[in-house]
Formats: sequence, C-alpha cells, structure tokens
Amino acid sequence: MNKRELKAQLIVDTAFKVWGNNYFYNTSLSSLATALEMTKPALYRYYKNKDAILLAMKNDFIGKYQELLKNSKSEKNKTPEELLISYTESGVRFFAENYNYYRFLVLKLINMKQDIELLFKEVVGDEENFLSPVLLKKSGLSEIEAQSISGFILSVGGFLLNQKLFSKTIFTKKEIDQMVKAIQFIGRHGLKRKNGKSISIDYELIENICKIDKRDILPFNKIFTAVSEVIAEKGIWDTTVDAIADHLGMSKSSLYFYFDNKDQMIADVVDSERERLNELVVERITKFESFEEQLYSIFYVMSSYFLLKPSIFTIMNWLRYQFLNKPVKPYNQKLEKFSEYINIVTNTTSFNPLNFPPDIIAEGLSFILIHGLWECLGKNSTPENVNFRIRKIHQLFLYGFKGSK
Repeated sequence: MNKRELKAQLIVDTAFKVWGNNYFYNTSLSSLATALEMTKPALYRYYKNKDAILLAMKNDFIGKYQELLKNSKSEKNKTPEELLISYTESGVRFFAENYNYYRFLVLKLINMKQDIELLFKEVVGDEENFLSPVLLKKSGLSEIEAQSISGFILSVGGFLLNQKLFSKTIFTKKEIDQMVKAIQFIGRHGLKRKNGKSISIDYELIENICKIDKRDILPFNKIFTAVSEVIAEKGIWDTTVDAIADHLGMSKSSLYFYFDNKDQMIADVVDSERERLNELVVERITKFESFEEQLYSIFYVMSSYFLLKPSIFTIMNWLRYQFLNKPVKPYNQKLEKFSEYINIVTNTTSFNPLNFPPDIIAEGLSFILIHGLWECLGKNSTPENVNFRIRKIHQLFLYGFKGSK
C-alpha cells in the first residue's frame, strides 16, 4: 500500500474500533476525527462522506471474511462433526477475535430495508463453506435434515456471539475457547446428558393438544398494529414517531397522548404480545408431565402464535439480532414461566451439563426457534415442513445431531 492507501485503511480500522465500541449506534464523523487526531475536512480527503467510509468498512470486512472462507473448499466430503469443528475453530473464532466486525454485521449491515438472506449471501460469497446445507447433504443427510442441522448450529453460534453485543468488553481468549467447546458439545450432544433418561415423544398428539387459533391471539389494537407494521417495514432503528403517525393517519401530538416516546411504544408492543404468549405457554405445558413433552409444547405454541401474527414474528426475528438494547431501553425478554421451568430443569442431574445460567438457556431456545422458523417461512415451506423443522430443533436441542436421527 502507498501512503494514501495506508491512511485510508487506518481510517477504516479506527472506525471499526470507535464506532464499534459504541455499538454502531452513533457513527459520527466528529468522534472518528477526534480519535484519529484529524479534522473532519481532512477525512474528506480520503472519503467523500460517511456513507463512503461505511462502504469501505463493509468491503474490508467481507474481503477478510471471504479470505477465511476460501479454505472451506477443502471441506467437501467431511462428516457433520468435522464440519462443526471447522466452523467453530475458524468461523466463530474469526468473529469472536474480531468482535467489532461481528457488531458491524449484526448492528449496522442488517436492517429491514434489505433482504437479510441476500446480505448473508454477499458476505459468504459463492463458496460452499463450513455448515452449508449443500455440504451437509454431501455427507449423507436429506435436504431438510441438512437445513435443520445447519440452522441449529449457526443459531447456537450466533446466540453465544451475541452475548457481548452491547457490552463494553470483548471476548477474552479463555472465553473464546470455552465458546468454541460449548458450540461443539451442543452440536454433537445437545443439552441433555448422555445418561439422561429420554422418552418417546408423540409429536402429533402434542400438536393437537397445543394447537391455537385466531381466537387465542391478542386483538389487533390499532396503534400496536401500526407500530408493528412500521417496524416490520423499516426496522427498529429507522422507525420514527412520524412514520407511525403517518401510517395511522394521525398527528404526532395525538400519539404522545398514549405514549411518552417511541421506545415506550415498541416496548409496549413487545411486552403485550410476550405476556399473551406466556399465558398460552403456561396453559399448555401443564397438560404434560415430562420435560421433553413440555419443551416441545412451548416450541409449538410459540411457532403457532408467530405464524398467526406475522407482523409480530417479524419484530421477534428482528430482535433476534438486535436484542432491543439500543436505542430502546432494556426490558425483560424472557417468558417468565419458561425461564422458571428451565431453572428447575437445569438443576437436575440429567440436563445442562455445561451449566449455562437458566436465563441464557431460555433466551437461547427462543433465539434458535425463531431462526428455524424464519428459514422455513422464507422458503415458503408447507405446514408439514414447518412442523418437521420444529420437531428437529427440539431433538437437536436435547440430543445434538448424534442423538437426533
């Protein structure tokens, strides 16, 4: 690189650090210029505006990640276990060791104005890499099994990587090593000990008992529906009170009669839906005795509710990435009964060999389930395929790919 190119790269590297440490919520040129000990006009000698810097950051991140993925050409004909090890040792470590790249992908590049699936294709390129369903199929799995295992492992990795999205710290080497081992263990064995007694699950019976219909979901409150629809269209970051008011055909001042600010609107939408979903979960799980049956009943109720109310499902999928920590104030995301029950189960001798905190398991289950459902819906799957995917997620979570066949 010549001197100018080196300076341009320094600007990009500094932007990842300065803006990343602020979760890419505030990407001001002033803060970047201060960190570089430059003036804002001096920045314009290298990039014409902030968007040009962000584009350079995107190209820098994708270029380095795709360089890593080139090694995946040698992954063909490997077993699912070998692919899992390759993914965690290379892919997970890349993001954990370069955490602001991960923040940039999740907090800046992902937004509801673009197709997330297309964005990921742009990031990974055309290579068959790591846990690609194509590679898993070549190892002898059916297409839907390959998609299920790939989605499960990737969502476990994504969920654990997300734990420091809004933290002032990054992963230590010890934490990265522990994370890699945890994902490999969960992928292979799930979160139920090998010697834990398992039972035969009658999935069809549970689905019939837990079935919900439109009478079970919350009424479509006019304001809440508008909030959810605007979020579904624009994403939480770009949702404004003006946009909500315009969607409703009312003045912004009228909205302030009901809410103090946008954050309260979003939190109220999520909380009201979460409370109703919690009621339905509690009502259904009491009809079953075993943990395995109750866990599947939770999965099935949640998926049924989301499919009946797609605007809320879109928000929940968005929160799967954003966690609603910024700019909205933190709130209790957990299904209380779900978390309470997980707390009981994780203290038994047959579950949670990795000793994850119950709250983390509860949130992780929701994250993993929503990931699987989103993949199904994005491919216009039939109800049968959706049910198969939910059942497979349930089996993978309990027993991993080794015990879920």
